Amino acid sequence: MQRDPSLDAAIAEDESDRPGPLSEASLLGAPSTPPGPAPADAVPLPISVYPALMGILLGYGVLVVGNGLFVTAVPFHALKYGASTFTIGVIQSCYYAGFLLGAFYNRSLIERIGQHRAFVAFTALAALFAMGFAVSESMVLLCLLRVGTGLALMGMYTTVESWLNGSVPNTMRGRVFGSYLTINYLAVSAGQFLLNIGEAGSEGQLPLVAGLFVAAILPITLMQGWPTRVADERLVKQPAMSLFDSIAEMARATPIAIPGCILAGFLYSAFYAMMPVYLTRIGFSIGSLSTLMGVALFGALLMQWPVGRLSDRMDRRTVSRRLAIASAVFCAPLIFIQAHWLVFVLMFLFSAVNFTQYGLIVSHVNDRTEPERRIGVSATLLILFSVGGLLGPMIASVVVTVLGSGGLHVFNVVCALALARVARRAQMLAP
Repeated sequence: MQRDPSLDAAIAEDESDRPGPLSEASLLGAPSTPPGPAPADAVPLPISVYPALMGILLGYGVLVVGNGLFVTAVPFHALKYGASTFTIGVIQSCYYAGFLLGAFYNRSLIERIGQHRAFVAFTALAALFAMGFAVSESMVLLCLLRVGTGLALMGMYTTVESWLNGSVPNTMRGRVFGSYLTINYLAVSAGQFLLNIGEAGSEGQLPLVAGLFVAAILPITLMQGWPTRVADERLVKQPAMSLFDSIAEMARATPIAIPGCILAGFLYSAFYAMMPVYLTRIGFSIGSLSTLMGVALFGALLMQWPVGRLSDRMDRRTVSRRLAIASAVFCAPLIFIQAHWLVFVLMFLFSAVNFTQYGLIVSHVNDRTEPERRIGVSATLLILFSVGGLLGPMIASVVVTVLGSGGLHVFNVVCALALARVARRAQMLAP
């Protein structure tokens, strides 16, 4: 019996898309040539890569809208059940504990099934945890659900960041990663305005988070541009490297990586976890609070591409140091002054300069990383960032408890000045 040629083609297409042993280059849709350092005059991204990047970035943007609402709604949900400031800090820190847990287990899954499928799996898992959070009252259970959410989103971030950093030359890295972070903060900012839908932290608001997580899957599954697999024998094999060896090598090559990512985690997580508590304590209404959070994060997205472009033209560590000093300057007056108009202005400026730090550090590290190491490096950087994210809200909540509302900005100033010092020292140790 003669077989239908269209059936054979369909079977072949299905076989080519099945998971198999993957390398960094195959995950990124790279050409079938051995990997090597990108030349200094590398051309822009190949046209064939854009559809794949567009699908994953669009899905990423929708997911972050939901996560932006989720992060801000968590403190209000906990406050409904009588949680203290310290307990809220612990719940938020559990999110980064999940990041740490995910960093040890997510990498092998991504390498085995590929970025697209990993993104879908992690996003669906995050939606399940968000729905569980909406119906939970136990503080212990809320902590466990935040751990699960962190684990799922760690996988998603590793998926997206490893793909982006493996797809661009050093001469474009700052701009491309800045564009990625622009999408991030535009989405997070949009999520803050959704806080006005229903009661903050209510059981009706949290299912909206889960719905946005599910909607993020659609661009990944519907858009074309899936990565092309290449045969493993065409690639340069690299020996496996343990987490601790990876961190040690990173510390030698890029001294800013370890302390810089941890301090960035301090500053980022304290803003998300403790800023709603700070604003509530100084008399902001829910409407004003959501507006300020949205405006502040809008300021963050405005600076991503310009700072990324600037860092492509000068030492990224110099840019990091100067922006860290600016962050401290913007926060210092709020230690003593709580005028609402001043909080709006200075938090807008603080967010605009502070939220560029992670992108600068990641871009600098990837400038000095071989292409075949990038999935591991992305996971390691996220682990370091997660350590800061885990400890930041707890430390900040203790400082706020001891010093009052202004303690949050004492914490911010100290961390920003420490980051400036780290960037300066990194330039001296590894020119």
